[in-house]
Parts: sequence; structure tokens; C-alpha cells
Amino acid sequence: MYEMDKKITIVGAGSHFTLGLLGDLYRVNDLWGSELMLYDIDEERARAMEKIIRRDVEHRDADLSVNATSDKTEALENSDFTIVAIRAGGLRALRKFLEIPLRHGILQVVGDTVGPSGILKGLFEIPAILEIAETLEDLSPKALMINFTNPMTPICMSVLKATKIKTVGLCHGVYDIIRLASKLLDLEFDKIKLEAGGINHLTWVTSMKYSKTEILDDFNRAVLEGRRWDIIKAHPYIVGRQLLKAYKHPATASDRHIAEFFHYLYEWFRDPEISNILKKISRYIDYEKLTLSDKIIEDAEARWRWLLRAARGEIPVEVKPSYESAMDIISSVVNDKRRELIAVNLPNDSYIDEVSDGYVVEVPGIVDGNGVRGKPIGRLSTPVSTILNMHLKKFELLVQGILEESKDLVLEAIAIDPLTTSPEKAEVILKEFLEEARDLLAIDLK
Repeated sequence: MYEMDKKITIVGAGSHFTLGLLGDLYRVNDLWGSELMLYDIDEERARAMEKIIRRDVEHRDADLSVNATSDKTEALENSDFTIVAIRAGGLRALRKFLEIPLRHGILQVVGDTVGPSGILKGLFEIPAILEIAETLEDLSPKALMINFTNPMTPICMSVLKATKIKTVGLCHGVYDIIRLASKLLDLEFDKIKLEAGGINHLTWVTSMKYSKTEILDDFNRAVLEGRRWDIIKAHPYIVGRQLLKAYKHPATASDRHIAEFFHYLYEWFRDPEISNILKKISRYIDYEKLTLSDKIIEDAEARWRWLLRAARGEIPVEVKPSYESAMDIISSVVNDKRRELIAVNLPNDSYIDEVSDGYVVEVPGIVDGNGVRGKPIGRLSTPVSTILNMHLKKFELLVQGILEESKDLVLEAIAIDPLTTSPEKAEVILKEFLEEARDLLAIDLK
């Protein structure tokens, strides 16, 4: 339990995501008296967001103090809850970790979690977040860190391994399959409840209920029979349908994320229908040029112009809840309110039998005044547990490689990823990345 004068720090606060979190704070409606500290290494962004949020808070006459800083110590000192949503290195880093594997024939769709790009992204994000966690350990050792940054699994693993800071990771990807089920089965979205487990962006359903009636078999049948192909294609869940046949559980995420966890991606890119869908939903990659999409850069510039105009009061700002669970967790811990959570990333504690305890897994959760804990999800099939454990072993190599600054361990992580086409490609990708991104990296792999 916490006193009511809480300090909630948002790290990476100079992005639109912060406004959704503010909407969630309004939505839970029981965190009044809190300080909302907006921290961004770009002070201009932090100050712009501060102006927008203060104006909204004053308009609502909300009991909430708002401050902003680019000083890490000021941001994290006496922080009760620290929400992390960053992109270390910005667009320059994004270009490096996406384009270098692409130039060597590595196919990917998003590249923020797995594949060589997911590992290279971890080399940017993990040291930055470890620095935040280590600062919290010194200044606010009882803080709860809530992480949204990808690659989620190794980030949480690294914080839990290297520090004593309590950490939970959050992602909304599980809702993808609820949207699909509601359309395929003509059911109300809000009445569908499910249990799923695995690792972030690759969780698998073990139970799906509608008004307390189990409907998982109905959903599986609808997907496999493919009678409403227009819905499956539009979602898209063509890859998910193939995986359901082989792995015996439906994956929760859409094809945009799940496709990258499997070496089958290369075959899917040879299928014209699937390839066109994956290229369209990537959003990050220009597959003609094999570069970062110009649209990503244009969108980032447009968001920055919007932020500046909104800060000056030139355009209206509508604050809406994101329905992410961060503020729900804070509300529950502070006010000892029990809530069910659809997905949390935590160290396995017999939540998934087929995964060793201690590895970070994504499972349903419960939160109250005692904090966040997971719920067991039942048995997973052998194919599912095999792919999960392979990726977890790879993430373990990545984390250990970063903590020891070992190039060999990071190379091993790249080499065993299913999207890496040969050991030689792994070696040349890492070599070029370390040469081209050296000025952006906070670690020196030896």
C-alpha cells in the first residue's frame, strides 16, 4: 500500500502515448493528489507535453500536479511508479537495426522483437532501460517499473537479472484474437474472455469463453474451416490459421507479429497472397528499396509538428484513454483494488509448466495492494513449448551478452534466431551493425 501523494514518472514522455496514459489516469478516477512527472531526454518534447497536459488538467480542474524534466535524477527520485516507453537512438537507430539485416537478405515484418533486427534493437534499448532501473535502485528502490518498450521479453529479463527493481511488462496484442473471434462468431467483443500464455507477441490461447461458456473449439473450427475467409484475410490471420493446424493452439496476435517467430516466414513471402498482406501491414519497411519506409519518417515529423502546435494552443487536443493497464495497476496497488489483467510479462512461477521458472513469460495476471502476479494457464502443446523455449534461450544469450559486453554471446543469439539464414550472415550483420551504429550504442561489445 502507498500514501496518496504518489509520484508517477513517465519515461519517454514526449510522445503521443503519454496522452493515452493521461486518459487512463482520468478513467481509473482514484489517483488524485498524484504528481505526474514527464521525463524525456529531449527537453523540448518534455516541455511541450507538459504544456498540453497542464492545460487539460486545469480545464478539468483535476487534482493532479504535472512537471517535466530532461534530468534523470529529478525524474526518478522518489518515484513510486515508473512507466517506460522509449525508443533509444530514435529514427537513426531504427534505420540501423532494420536496414542492415535487410541488406543481407533477412526478411522481416516489424523487426522489434525477433529476427536479427529484434536482437539489434535490444542492443539499443536494454542498456538504456538498465540505466533507468539502476538509477531507480539508488533513488527509489521500492518503485514499480512498468515497461512498454520492445523487445519486451529480454528487456524485462535484463532488469530482473541485473537489478532488484520490481518490473512488469505490458502489451495489448492479446486483444487481437478477441476482435477476430467477435467477428468470426458474431459475438459481443466485451463478453469474450480468454486465457493465453507464452512470450510477448507469441502467446497461445488455452481457454476462450463467452458469458462463461467455453467457445475455443467453436473459434478453432471457424478458423480452420475458413468459411468466412474475408474476415480471416482482413484481420489478417492466414499465418495464424496455418499455425493453428500444426501447433494445436491459436496464437493471439495477428500475422504482423507472429509470422516473424518462425523460419516459415521465407516460405510465406513466396506465397503471393500472404506476401502482399505481410508487406502491407509491416508499415516499417519499403520492400522495393529494402529500407526504412519514408512514411515512418514523415509520420514522425508530422507528430512533432502536431506536438508543437498543440503546446502553443493552436489546435484542440482530445485526451482519450488508451485502455492500456498501467494506470489500472497503479490504481490497484495504491488503493488495494483487486483487478484481473488479461496479459502481464513476469518471471515464470509455475504459470507455464513447460517453461523453466524465472524466464519472463506473458500470462494473465491479478493485481491488488500486494502487487502484480500471474495466473497458471494450463498445458501447452509440445510444438508451442518448443518454440517458446528456443526464443527464451536466445533472449537469455542476448541479455547475458549485454551484461558481459560479450560480442560472442550476442552473435550466438543472432545465429540461432529462426530468421537468420546462416552463421556467416549472423557474423556479417553484427560486424556491420557494430561499425555503423557505434556512435549510437551505450555498450562496447568485445
